[in-house]
Amino acid sequence: MRYLSIVLSLLFLLAIITFCVNNTQEFTLSFLGYRLVVPLQLWVLMVTFFVAGMVPIVMVEIPVQIARFFRRRAVKARIRELEGSLARLAPSAGEPGKEVPDKT
Repeated sequence: MRYLSIVLSLLFLLAIITFCVNNTQEFTLSFLGYRLVVPLQLWVLMVTFFVAGMVPIVMVEIPVQIARFFRRRAVKARIRELEGSLARLAPSAGEPGKEVPDKT
């Protein structure tokens, strides 16, 4: 499955590169009365708008990932603390995994 994903990703990248190389016609951008008169190739416009669309996503996701990192680190520290206290409280009863018979 991993190799299939890599192959599909490479094929998709190849299709995008082929599209960009074959569409070198220049475009003039106009929107709501604004007109960009600098002739740009289509791949330049696509990359520009892709990056412009990714900026808000990255700006929102960075604080979320930082908070998730600190929360994960705190949980791991708490797990280590609980495992340490459990090891101190529970007497070792021989081999791990074997049931200890009750002597009552």
